[in-house]
Amino acid sequence: MDDLFKTLRSSGQDHLIPVIESLPQERQGPFVERLRAIDWQELAAPEVPLDDAAVAQSRVVDRQERAQRADEFSAVGERAYQDGAVAVLMVAGGQGTRLGLDAPKGCFPIGALSGASIYQLQAEKVLALSRRIGRAVPLLVMTSPMTDAQTRSFFAEHQRFGLAEDQLRFFCQGTVPSLDADGRALLAAPDRLLENPDGHGGCFTALVASGQLQRLVDEGVRRIVYIQVDNILVPVDDPILVGVAEVESADVVTKVLDKAHPDEKVGHLVRVGERDRIIEYTELTAEQARMRDDDGRLVYRWGSPAMHCWSVSFLAALAQDGFRPPLHRSAKPLKAWREGAMATVEGWKNERFIFDLIPQARISIGLEIERDDEFAPVKNADSQGSDCPATARRLASDLFARWLSAQGVVVDLPPDAHLEISPVFAATVADLAQRWDGRSQRVDGDLLLR
Repeated sequence: MDDLFKTLRSSGQDHLIPVIESLPQERQGPFVERLRAIDWQELAAPEVPLDDAAVAQSRVVDRQERAQRADEFSAVGERAYQDGAVAVLMVAGGQGTRLGLDAPKGCFPIGALSGASIYQLQAEKVLALSRRIGRAVPLLVMTSPMTDAQTRSFFAEHQRFGLAEDQLRFFCQGTVPSLDADGRALLAAPDRLLENPDGHGGCFTALVASGQLQRLVDEGVRRIVYIQVDNILVPVDDPILVGVAEVESADVVTKVLDKAHPDEKVGHLVRVGERDRIIEYTELTAEQARMRDDDGRLVYRWGSPAMHCWSVSFLAALAQDGFRPPLHRSAKPLKAWREGAMATVEGWKNERFIFDLIPQARISIGLEIERDDEFAPVKNADSQGSDCPATARRLASDLFARWLSAQGVVVDLPPDAHLEISPVFAATVADLAQRWDGRSQRVDGDLLLR
Protein backbone atom coordinates (compact mmCIF):
# COMPACT_ATOMS: atom_id res chain seq x y z
CA MET A 1 0.00 0.00 0.00
CA ASP A 2 2.90 2.35 0.68
CA ASP A 3 4.08 1.99 -2.92
CA LEU A 4 0.59 2.78 -4.22
CA PHE A 5 0.31 5.84 -1.98
CA LYS A 6 3.70 7.05 -3.22
CA THR A 7 2.56 6.65 -6.85
CA LEU A 8 -0.69 8.50 -6.19
CA ARG A 9 1.11 11.38 -4.49
CA SER A 10 3.71 11.73 -7.26
CA SER A 11 1.04 11.79 -9.98
CA GLY A 12 -1.28 14.30 -8.31
CA GLN A 13 -3.85 11.72 -7.28
CA ASP A 14 -3.32 11.88 -3.50
CA HIS A 15 -7.01 12.75 -3.02
CA LEU A 16 -7.67 9.01 -3.56
CA ILE A 17 -5.71 8.04 -0.45
CA PRO A 18 -8.40 9.13 2.05
CA VAL A 19 -10.96 7.42 -0.20
CA ILE A 20 -9.09 4.13 0.24
CA GLU A 21 -8.71 4.64 3.97
CA SER A 22 -12.41 5.38 4.41
CA LEU A 23 -13.53 2.10 2.86
CA PRO A 24 -14.25 -1.01 4.93
CA GLN A 25 -11.53 -3.65 4.57
CA GLU A 26 -13.70 -5.93 2.42
CA ARG A 27 -14.36 -3.13 -0.12
CA GLN A 28 -10.79 -1.91 -0.41
CA GLY A 29 -9.47 -4.88 -2.41
CA PRO A 30 -11.10 -4.35 -5.85
CA PHE A 31 -10.66 -0.57 -5.65
CA VAL A 32 -6.97 -0.82 -4.76
CA GLU A 33 -6.39 -3.48 -7.42
CA ARG A 34 -7.83 -1.19 -10.09
CA LEU A 35 -5.76 1.77 -8.88
CA ARG A 36 -2.60 -0.31 -9.13
CA ALA A 37 -3.40 -1.31 -12.72
CA ILE A 38 -3.60 2.27 -14.00
CA ASP A 39 -0.65 4.09 -15.54
CA TRP A 40 -1.03 7.35 -13.63
CA GLN A 41 2.00 8.96 -15.25
CA GLU A 42 0.47 8.42 -18.69
CA LEU A 43 -2.77 10.06 -17.55
CA ALA A 44 -0.82 13.11 -16.44
CA ALA A 45 0.80 13.60 -19.86
CA PRO A 46 -1.72 13.40 -22.74
CA GLU A 47 -0.73 13.74 -26.39
CA VAL A 48 0.26 17.26 -27.50
CA PRO A 49 -0.84 18.57 -30.95
CA LEU A 50 1.88 19.06 -33.55
CA ASP A 51 3.51 22.22 -34.82
CA ASP A 52 1.97 23.44 -38.11
CA ALA A 53 5.37 23.96 -39.70
CA ALA A 54 5.95 20.22 -39.94
CA VAL A 55 2.71 19.40 -41.80
CA ALA A 56 2.55 18.57 -45.54
CA GLN A 57 0.52 16.46 -48.00
CA SER A 58 0.44 12.66 -47.69
CA ARG A 59 0.84 10.17 -50.51
CA VAL A 60 -2.68 9.44 -51.74
CA VAL A 61 -3.91 7.17 -54.52
CA ASP A 62 -6.46 9.60 -55.89
CA ARG A 63 -9.42 8.79 -58.10
CA GLN A 64 -7.41 9.19 -61.30
CA GLU A 65 -4.63 6.81 -60.24
CA ARG A 66 -7.19 4.45 -58.74
CA ALA A 67 -9.03 4.24 -62.08
CA GLN A 68 -5.80 3.74 -64.03
CA ARG A 69 -4.59 0.91 -61.77
CA ALA A 70 -7.95 -0.61 -60.83
CA ASP A 71 -7.33 -3.91 -62.64
CA GLU A 72 -3.91 -4.33 -61.01
CA PHE A 73 -5.15 -3.54 -57.52
CA SER A 74 -8.31 -5.64 -57.87
CA ALA A 75 -6.48 -8.74 -59.09
CA VAL A 76 -3.96 -8.66 -56.24
CA GLY A 77 -6.61 -7.89 -53.64
CA GLU A 78 -8.89 -10.66 -54.87
CA ARG A 79 -6.04 -13.14 -54.62
CA ALA A 80 -5.52 -12.14 -50.97
CA TYR A 81 -9.19 -12.76 -50.21
CA GLN A 82 -9.10 -16.12 -51.97
CA ASP A 83 -5.97 -17.10 -50.02
CA GLY A 84 -7.70 -16.49 -46.67
CA ALA A 85 -5.33 -13.61 -45.95
CA VAL A 86 -8.01 -11.03 -45.03
CA ALA A 87 -10.09 -10.53 -41.88
CA VAL A 88 -12.64 -7.85 -41.00
CA LEU A 89 -12.54 -5.93 -37.71
CA MET A 90 -15.54 -3.88 -36.59
CA VAL A 91 -15.33 -1.52 -33.62
CA ALA A 92 -18.70 -1.49 -31.86
CA GLY A 93 -18.17 -0.21 -28.34
CA GLY A 94 -20.68 2.64 -28.49
CA GLN A 95 -24.11 2.86 -26.95
CA GLY A 96 -27.15 4.02 -28.94
CA THR A 97 -28.06 6.72 -26.43
CA ARG A 98 -27.94 9.56 -28.96
CA LEU A 99 -30.29 7.53 -31.16
CA GLY A 100 -32.75 7.05 -28.32
CA LEU A 101 -31.76 3.40 -27.93
CA ASP A 102 -31.03 1.76 -24.59
CA ALA A 103 -28.73 -0.80 -26.20
CA PRO A 104 -25.53 -0.95 -28.27
CA LYS A 105 -25.65 1.27 -31.34
CA GLY A 106 -25.35 -1.81 -33.56
CA CYS A 107 -28.79 -2.97 -32.40
CA PHE A 108 -30.45 0.08 -33.95
CA PRO A 109 -32.97 -0.84 -36.74
CA ILE A 110 -31.57 0.91 -39.80
CA GLY A 111 -33.08 -0.99 -42.76
CA ALA A 112 -35.46 1.44 -44.50
CA LEU A 113 -37.88 -1.34 -45.46
CA SER A 114 -36.65 -4.45 -43.65
CA GLY A 115 -35.94 -2.87 -40.27
CA ALA A 116 -32.65 -4.79 -40.21
CA SER A 117 -30.28 -3.74 -37.44
CA ILE A 118 -26.89 -2.18 -38.09
CA TYR A 119 -25.30 -5.36 -36.70
CA GLN A 120 -27.26 -7.48 -39.18
CA LEU A 121 -26.26 -5.26 -42.07
CA GLN A 122 -22.54 -5.38 -41.25
CA ALA A 123 -22.51 -9.11 -40.42
CA GLU A 124 -24.31 -9.99 -43.64
CA LYS A 125 -21.67 -8.13 -45.66
CA VAL A 126 -19.08 -10.53 -44.22
CA LEU A 127 -21.44 -13.46 -44.83
CA ALA A 128 -21.90 -12.42 -48.46
CA LEU A 129 -18.14 -12.05 -48.93
CA SER A 130 -17.54 -15.47 -47.39
CA ARG A 131 -20.06 -17.09 -49.70
CA ARG A 132 -18.59 -15.33 -52.73
CA ILE A 133 -15.04 -16.55 -52.16
CA GLY A 134 -16.02 -19.93 -50.71
CA ARG A 135 -14.29 -19.57 -47.35
CA ALA A 136 -15.17 -18.07 -43.97
CA VAL A 137 -13.75 -14.57 -43.52
CA PRO A 138 -13.17 -13.86 -39.80
CA LEU A 139 -15.25 -11.04 -38.32
CA LEU A 140 -13.73 -9.59 -35.17
CA VAL A 141 -16.11 -7.39 -33.15
CA MET A 142 -14.70 -5.05 -30.52
CA THR A 143 -17.18 -4.29 -27.75
CA SER A 144 -16.90 -2.18 -24.61
CA PRO A 145 -17.70 -3.12 -21.01
CA MET A 146 -21.06 -1.37 -21.48
CA THR A 147 -21.99 -3.18 -24.71
CA ASP A 148 -20.24 -6.55 -24.47
CA ALA A 149 -22.96 -8.68 -22.87
CA GLN A 150 -25.79 -7.17 -24.93
CA THR A 151 -23.85 -7.47 -28.17
CA ARG A 152 -23.02 -11.12 -27.62
CA SER A 153 -26.64 -11.83 -26.65
CA PHE A 154 -27.99 -9.96 -29.69
CA PHE A 155 -25.84 -11.96 -32.10
CA ALA A 156 -26.77 -15.21 -30.34
CA GLU A 157 -30.49 -14.41 -30.51
CA HIS A 158 -30.16 -13.93 -34.26
CA GLN A 159 -28.06 -17.05 -34.86
CA ARG A 160 -25.02 -14.88 -35.61
CA PHE A 161 -26.81 -13.67 -38.77
CA GLY A 162 -25.61 -16.78 -40.56
CA LEU A 163 -21.94 -16.54 -39.61
CA ALA A 164 -20.16 -19.65 -38.37
CA GLU A 165 -19.44 -19.82 -34.65
CA ASP A 166 -15.66 -19.91 -35.17
CA GLN A 167 -15.89 -17.07 -37.69
CA LEU A 168 -17.39 -14.53 -35.28
CA ARG A 169 -14.92 -13.36 -32.61
CA PHE A 170 -15.70 -10.89 -29.85
CA PHE A 171 -13.18 -9.03 -27.74
CA CYS A 172 -13.67 -6.18 -25.27
CA GLN A 173 -11.83 -2.87 -25.06
CA GLY A 174 -10.51 -1.44 -21.82
CA THR A 175 -11.41 1.67 -19.85
CA VAL A 176 -9.51 4.71 -18.61
CA PRO A 177 -10.27 7.09 -15.72
CA SER A 178 -12.07 10.37 -16.31
CA LEU A 179 -10.55 13.44 -14.66
CA ASP A 180 -11.75 16.72 -13.22
CA ALA A 181 -10.56 20.06 -14.59
CA ASP A 182 -7.44 19.83 -12.41
CA GLY A 183 -6.50 16.38 -13.72
CA ARG A 184 -7.64 14.42 -10.65
CA ALA A 185 -9.46 11.10 -11.05
CA LEU A 186 -13.19 11.24 -10.43
CA LEU A 187 -15.38 8.68 -8.68
CA ALA A 188 -18.52 6.99 -10.00
CA ALA A 189 -19.33 5.66 -6.51
CA PRO A 190 -17.64 5.75 -3.09
CA ASP A 191 -15.54 2.72 -4.02
CA ARG A 192 -15.33 2.97 -7.81
CA LEU A 193 -13.51 5.21 -10.26
CA LEU A 194 -15.42 7.04 -12.98
CA GLU A 195 -14.09 5.53 -16.21
CA ASN A 196 -14.93 5.59 -19.90
CA PRO A 197 -14.05 3.19 -22.72
CA ASP A 198 -10.56 3.93 -24.02
CA GLY A 199 -11.68 4.86 -27.55
CA HIS A 200 -11.21 3.10 -30.86
CA GLY A 201 -7.47 3.16 -30.18
CA GLY A 202 -8.20 0.68 -27.40
CA CYS A 203 -8.86 -1.72 -30.25
CA PHE A 204 -5.15 -2.33 -30.67
CA THR A 205 -4.36 -3.02 -27.02
CA ALA A 206 -7.47 -5.20 -26.64
CA LEU A 207 -6.69 -7.10 -29.84
CA VAL A 208 -3.30 -7.96 -28.40
CA ALA A 209 -4.45 -8.70 -24.84
CA SER A 210 -7.33 -10.92 -26.01
CA GLY A 211 -5.03 -13.14 -28.08
CA GLN A 212 -7.02 -12.36 -31.24
CA LEU A 213 -4.05 -10.74 -32.98
CA GLN A 214 -1.86 -13.77 -32.39
CA ARG A 215 -4.67 -15.98 -33.66
CA LEU A 216 -4.73 -14.05 -36.94
CA VAL A 217 -0.95 -14.41 -37.22
CA ASP A 218 -1.25 -18.16 -36.66
CA GLU A 219 -3.97 -18.41 -39.31
CA GLY A 220 -1.87 -16.66 -41.93
CA VAL A 221 -4.04 -13.54 -42.13
CA ARG A 222 -2.06 -10.65 -43.61
CA ARG A 223 -4.59 -7.82 -43.81
CA ILE A 224 -7.35 -6.49 -41.55
CA VAL A 225 -10.15 -4.44 -43.10
CA TYR A 226 -11.09 -2.07 -40.27
CA ILE A 227 -14.60 -0.56 -40.10
CA GLN A 228 -16.74 1.30 -37.60
CA VAL A 229 -20.17 -0.09 -36.85
CA ASP A 230 -22.11 3.11 -37.50
CA ASN A 231 -21.10 3.60 -41.16
CA ILE A 232 -23.76 1.56 -42.97
CA LEU A 233 -22.22 1.93 -46.44
CA VAL A 234 -18.69 0.83 -45.54
CA PRO A 235 -17.67 -2.09 -47.78
CA VAL A 236 -15.80 -5.15 -46.52
CA ASP A 237 -15.53 -6.84 -49.93
CA ASP A 238 -13.01 -4.37 -51.33
CA PRO A 239 -10.26 -5.91 -53.47
CA ILE A 240 -8.96 -2.48 -54.50
CA LEU A 241 -8.31 -1.48 -50.88
CA VAL A 242 -6.60 -4.77 -50.07
CA GLY A 243 -4.79 -4.67 -53.41
CA VAL A 244 -3.29 -1.25 -52.72
CA ALA A 245 -2.05 -2.55 -49.37
CA GLU A 246 -0.49 -5.62 -50.99
CA VAL A 247 1.01 -3.91 -54.04
CA GLU A 248 2.51 -1.07 -52.00
CA SER A 249 3.58 -3.37 -49.12
CA ALA A 250 1.82 -0.86 -46.88
CA ASP A 251 1.65 -1.08 -43.12
CA VAL A 252 -1.64 0.79 -43.39
CA VAL A 253 -3.93 2.10 -46.11
CA THR A 254 -6.34 4.82 -45.01
CA LYS A 255 -9.38 5.67 -47.08
CA VAL A 256 -9.78 9.42 -47.54
CA LEU A 257 -12.23 11.82 -49.11
CA ASP A 258 -11.87 15.35 -50.38
CA LYS A 259 -13.35 17.47 -47.61
CA ALA A 260 -16.66 19.13 -48.44
CA HIS A 261 -15.38 22.35 -46.84
CA PRO A 262 -12.40 23.33 -44.65
CA ASP A 263 -14.38 23.01 -41.40
CA GLU A 264 -15.79 19.53 -42.02
CA LYS A 265 -15.56 17.57 -38.76
CA VAL A 266 -13.28 14.71 -39.78
CA GLY A 267 -9.73 13.67 -39.04
CA HIS A 268 -7.08 14.73 -41.55
CA LEU A 269 -4.43 12.53 -43.13
CA VAL A 270 -1.21 14.56 -43.42
CA ARG A 271 2.53 14.04 -43.69
CA VAL A 272 4.64 15.09 -40.72
CA GLY A 273 8.34 14.79 -41.44
CA GLU A 274 8.92 11.27 -42.78
CA ARG A 275 5.68 9.75 -41.45
CA ASP A 276 1.93 10.09 -41.94
CA ARG A 277 -0.52 10.78 -39.18
CA ILE A 278 -4.14 11.81 -38.70
CA ILE A 279 -4.92 15.04 -36.90
CA GLU A 280 -8.40 15.41 -35.46
CA TYR A 281 -10.53 18.44 -36.32
CA THR A 282 -10.75 19.21 -32.60
CA GLU A 283 -6.99 19.81 -32.63
CA LEU A 284 -7.15 22.48 -35.38
CA THR A 285 -8.02 26.15 -35.28
CA ALA A 286 -10.09 27.72 -38.08
CA GLU A 287 -6.89 29.29 -39.44
CA GLN A 288 -5.06 25.97 -39.50
CA ALA A 289 -7.94 24.27 -41.33
CA ARG A 290 -7.54 26.84 -44.13
CA MET A 291 -3.76 26.58 -44.54
CA ARG A 292 -2.60 25.99 -48.12
CA ASP A 293 0.61 24.54 -49.56
CA ASP A 294 2.81 26.05 -52.27
CA ASP A 295 0.47 24.68 -54.95
CA GLY A 296 -2.54 26.38 -53.41
CA ARG A 297 -4.09 23.15 -52.10
CA LEU A 298 -5.48 22.80 -48.61
CA VAL A 299 -2.84 21.21 -46.38
CA TYR A 300 -5.62 19.57 -44.41
CA ARG A 301 -7.38 18.41 -47.57
CA TRP A 302 -7.86 14.71 -47.03
CA GLY A 303 -10.58 13.79 -44.56
CA SER A 304 -10.60 10.37 -42.93
CA PRO A 305 -13.95 8.52 -42.63
CA ALA A 306 -12.33 5.93 -40.32
CA MET A 307 -11.71 3.10 -42.78
CA HIS A 308 -8.33 1.39 -42.83
CA CYS A 309 -6.54 -1.71 -44.02
CA TRP A 310 -3.92 -2.76 -41.47
CA SER A 311 -0.99 -5.10 -41.96
CA VAL A 312 -1.11 -7.90 -39.40
CA SER A 313 2.68 -8.17 -39.34
CA PHE A 314 2.91 -4.43 -38.62
CA LEU A 315 0.50 -4.74 -35.69
CA ALA A 316 2.34 -7.79 -34.40
CA ALA A 317 5.65 -5.90 -34.49
CA LEU A 318 4.12 -3.01 -32.53
CA ALA A 319 2.79 -5.48 -29.99
CA GLN A 320 6.23 -7.06 -29.67
CA ASP A 321 7.68 -3.61 -28.96
CA GLY A 322 5.05 -2.93 -26.28
CA PHE A 323 3.58 0.02 -28.17
CA ARG A 324 0.44 1.65 -26.77
CA PRO A 325 -1.48 4.48 -28.48
CA PRO A 326 -1.21 7.73 -26.49
CA LEU A 327 -4.12 9.26 -24.60
CA HIS A 328 -6.01 12.31 -25.83
CA ARG A 329 -8.15 14.52 -23.63
CA SER A 330 -11.52 16.07 -24.47
CA ALA A 331 -13.42 18.47 -22.21
CA LYS A 332 -16.81 17.10 -21.11
CA PRO A 333 -19.41 17.70 -18.41
CA LEU A 334 -19.33 14.49 -16.34
CA LYS A 335 -21.58 12.91 -13.73
CA ALA A 336 -19.38 12.06 -10.74
CA TRP A 337 -19.67 11.14 -7.06
CA ARG A 338 -18.80 14.11 -4.87
CA GLU A 339 -19.47 14.76 -1.20
CA GLY A 340 -21.91 11.90 -0.84
CA ALA A 341 -23.97 12.50 -4.00
CA MET A 342 -23.80 12.52 -7.81
CA ALA A 343 -23.03 15.91 -9.29
CA THR A 344 -22.18 17.38 -12.69
CA VAL A 345 -18.47 18.18 -12.95
CA GLU A 346 -16.54 19.89 -15.73
CA GLY A 347 -13.73 17.52 -16.57
CA TRP A 348 -11.82 15.47 -19.10
CA LYS A 349 -12.51 12.18 -20.84
CA ASN A 350 -9.44 10.31 -22.01
CA GLU A 351 -9.32 8.07 -25.06
CA ARG A 352 -6.94 6.49 -27.53
CA PHE A 353 -7.21 6.81 -31.31
CA ILE A 354 -6.54 3.87 -33.63
CA PHE A 355 -4.94 6.23 -36.13
CA ASP A 356 -2.17 6.99 -33.66
CA LEU A 357 -0.63 3.77 -34.96
CA ILE A 358 -0.10 5.46 -38.33
CA PRO A 359 3.02 7.47 -37.34
CA GLN A 360 4.65 4.13 -36.51
CA ALA A 361 4.12 2.92 -40.08
CA ARG A 362 7.05 2.77 -42.46
CA ILE A 363 4.71 2.80 -45.47
CA SER A 364 1.35 4.58 -45.17
CA ILE A 365 -0.89 5.21 -48.19
CA GLY A 366 -4.13 7.15 -48.60
CA LEU A 367 -6.83 5.86 -50.94
CA GLU A 368 -9.45 8.31 -52.20
CA ILE A 369 -13.03 7.08 -52.22
CA GLU A 370 -16.34 8.34 -53.54
CA ARG A 371 -18.06 9.78 -50.49
CA ASP A 372 -21.61 8.84 -51.49
CA ASP A 373 -20.62 5.23 -52.25
CA GLU A 374 -19.00 4.42 -48.90
CA PHE A 375 -19.86 6.91 -46.19
CA ALA A 376 -23.24 7.07 -44.44
CA PRO A 377 -22.66 7.43 -40.68
CA VAL A 378 -25.42 7.00 -38.10
CA LYS A 379 -24.44 9.14 -35.13
CA ASN A 380 -27.31 11.48 -34.26
CA ALA A 381 -31.05 11.36 -33.84
CA ASP A 382 -33.19 12.36 -36.84
CA SER A 383 -34.12 15.58 -35.05
CA GLN A 384 -30.51 16.74 -35.40
CA GLY A 385 -30.69 16.60 -39.18
CA SER A 386 -27.26 15.24 -40.17
CA ASP A 387 -25.40 11.93 -39.85
CA CYS A 388 -28.69 10.46 -38.66
CA PRO A 389 -30.83 7.42 -39.60
CA ALA A 390 -32.86 9.40 -42.14
CA THR A 391 -29.81 10.71 -44.00
CA ALA A 392 -28.10 7.31 -43.90
CA ARG A 393 -31.17 5.53 -45.28
CA ARG A 394 -31.45 8.09 -48.06
CA LEU A 395 -27.76 7.74 -48.96
CA ALA A 396 -28.15 3.95 -49.04
CA SER A 397 -31.25 4.18 -51.21
CA ASP A 398 -29.48 6.53 -53.62
CA LEU A 399 -26.54 4.12 -53.85
CA PHE A 400 -28.83 1.18 -54.62
CA ALA A 401 -30.55 3.30 -57.27
CA ARG A 402 -27.18 3.79 -58.97
CA TRP A 403 -26.53 0.05 -58.77
CA LEU A 404 -29.86 -0.72 -60.45
CA SER A 405 -29.36 1.99 -63.06
CA ALA A 406 -26.07 0.31 -63.98
CA GLN A 407 -28.12 -2.80 -64.83
CA GLY A 408 -30.32 -0.80 -67.19
CA VAL A 409 -33.21 -0.30 -64.76
CA VAL A 410 -35.09 3.00 -64.90
CA VAL A 411 -35.33 4.28 -61.33
CA ASP A 412 -37.92 7.00 -60.70
CA LEU A 413 -38.67 7.19 -57.00
CA PRO A 414 -40.99 9.63 -55.24
CA PRO A 415 -39.33 11.52 -52.38
CA ASP A 416 -40.73 9.25 -49.66
CA ALA A 417 -39.80 5.94 -51.32
CA HIS A 418 -36.69 3.85 -50.60
CA LEU A 419 -34.67 1.10 -52.19
CA GLU A 420 -33.01 -1.48 -49.98
CA ILE A 421 -30.73 -4.27 -51.16
CA SER A 422 -29.72 -6.75 -48.49
CA PRO A 423 -26.08 -7.84 -48.56
CA VAL A 424 -27.24 -11.46 -48.81
CA PHE A 425 -28.79 -10.52 -52.18
CA ALA A 426 -25.93 -8.29 -53.36
CA ALA A 427 -23.24 -6.70 -51.21
CA THR A 428 -21.57 -4.83 -54.09
CA VAL A 429 -22.55 -3.53 -57.50
CA ALA A 430 -20.52 -6.41 -59.00
CA ASP A 431 -22.63 -8.88 -56.99
CA LEU A 432 -25.79 -7.27 -58.31
CA ALA A 433 -24.54 -7.45 -61.89
CA GLN A 434 -24.10 -11.21 -61.51
CA ARG A 435 -27.42 -11.80 -59.75
CA TRP A 436 -29.71 -9.40 -61.57
CA ASP A 437 -32.29 -11.38 -63.55
CA GLY A 438 -34.07 -8.49 -65.23
CA ARG A 439 -37.15 -8.94 -63.07
CA SER A 440 -37.95 -5.23 -63.38
CA GLN A 441 -37.25 -2.70 -66.09
CA ARG A 442 -38.53 0.18 -64.00
CA VAL A 443 -38.72 0.96 -60.27
CA ASP A 444 -41.07 3.73 -59.13
CA GLY A 445 -41.73 2.86 -55.49
CA ASP A 446 -40.38 1.03 -52.43
CA LEU A 447 -38.31 -2.02 -53.34
CA LEU A 448 -36.60 -4.52 -51.03
CA LEU A 449 -34.29 -7.10 -52.58
CA ARG A 450 -33.35 -9.93 -50.23
